[in-house]
Amino acid sequence: MRKLLLSGLVAIVVVAAASAQKPGYDPVKAPYGHGEDSVNCRLNLSLMQTSAKAEDYKGALQPWVYTYENCPASSKNIYIYGPRIFKALHAAETDAAKKKEHLDKVMEIYDTRLKYYGQDDAKGTILAYKAYDYMELMGEQADQSVIYDMLNEAIEDLKDHMNPLDAYSYFMVASLNEYLSDNSKKDRYISDYFRVAGYVDQAIANARTANDEASADYLGQVKEGIVKGFVNSGAGDCKTLTDYYADQVEPNKGDKAFLNEVLDALASVGCSDTDLYFTAAEYLYHLEPSAGAALGLANKSLRDKDYETAVKYYGDAAKMETDKNKASDYMMQLAGIFSNQRNFARARQAAYDALEYNPNNGEAYILIAQLYASSAANIFPEPEKAGLVYLAAVDKLQKARSVDPSVASKANNLINRYSAAFMDTETAFMMGIKAGETVTIPGWIGETTTVRLR
Repeated sequence: MRKLLLSGLVAIVVVAAASAQKPGYDPVKAPYGHGEDSVNCRLNLSLMQTSAKAEDYKGALQPWVYTYENCPASSKNIYIYGPRIFKALHAAETDAAKKKEHLDKVMEIYDTRLKYYGQDDAKGTILAYKAYDYMELMGEQADQSVIYDMLNEAIEDLKDHMNPLDAYSYFMVASLNEYLSDNSKKDRYISDYFRVAGYVDQAIANARTANDEASADYLGQVKEGIVKGFVNSGAGDCKTLTDYYADQVEPNKGDKAFLNEVLDALASVGCSDTDLYFTAAEYLYHLEPSAGAALGLANKSLRDKDYETAVKYYGDAAKMETDKNKASDYMMQLAGIFSNQRNFARARQAAYDALEYNPNNGEAYILIAQLYASSAANIFPEPEKAGLVYLAAVDKLQKARSVDPSVASKANNLINRYSAAFMDTETAFMMGIKAGETVTIPGWIGETTTVRLR
């Protein structure tokens, strides 16, 4: 009896699937249809879902066709399982023409999903998954312009709220591939880069505001990949970007967003010491003081050897910077400048300022250690005591590796070098200095340390 019922059920499905959609179908008021149509729709929908969940895509095909053609607004599962069904058929097919038919069907399903369920899921999300399936099915034969168009529309729909998050990466890869195959598209690639980089930056800020650190971290990796691609593309060198923006800065000198874009662009390729960069920075600083603008003016002051003004702008940049790690790096740049001038006291102060912003900046402690070592011969009147200065240097290196494991190797190498310069036991005995006692390092260093001997 069960077999008879099942046979009858399948017969209904097959006959129903062969029939065309009834005219007057109302996807809003009657998504399943009316009367017998409604029964057939629900029946086929159930059979399709059961088979698809079991990954029996051949068995799911016929009931899927019925629901797709006769009651397309009855369930979003039609559009979730539909691509899976036809991708499985595509994988099993060897005939090129039939494989193309299956691909076209997958693309069509996404378009139909937009028609009936475009309000449930964002258009950008649906288009992104459409692009992903296109890339999967086409493989190396994928047309980059097709991927570009789909993902460009997706990203412009959602901007800084793109989901899935990696759509930003796939779009920029498509844009880069388009440029590499046709150099006339360089300006478009550059424009895409800054547009998408801006969206990703805002998406990271959105994630952090929502305390979604996992998404923020992932987006950070996405941004890093996009930047690397841009820098290595050949499109983003200093000359290219300077030429690209040269005629745009003056007409847009009142546009804060544009000026920020120029500064970020030039800085990303190490082009922050050009007249164009300084001009944009000055315009931006007068419109709205910002970290980027202050940094530009600091660099300009350095070029002009106006060191006091540079100190002021570096300090302003660090104070206005919302990213504490970047603020710390600004002060380290200043510390490096003073170090090169052999103004050790000011270099150390700048390094300590860097630690105020990021207490785990191991490079700051390493720089201080190097400053101490560089002046070791000039601290004590007795040259034999120079080894005591290296004690203070090693103290800083030990602190560096304790707060910042990323600098441990560098710190250890310097510790080995500086430890070899410690006062030897015989010299210490002659000068009345004992291991373990506290000694003060005079002069500009002015620190106490514990005596260790070699």
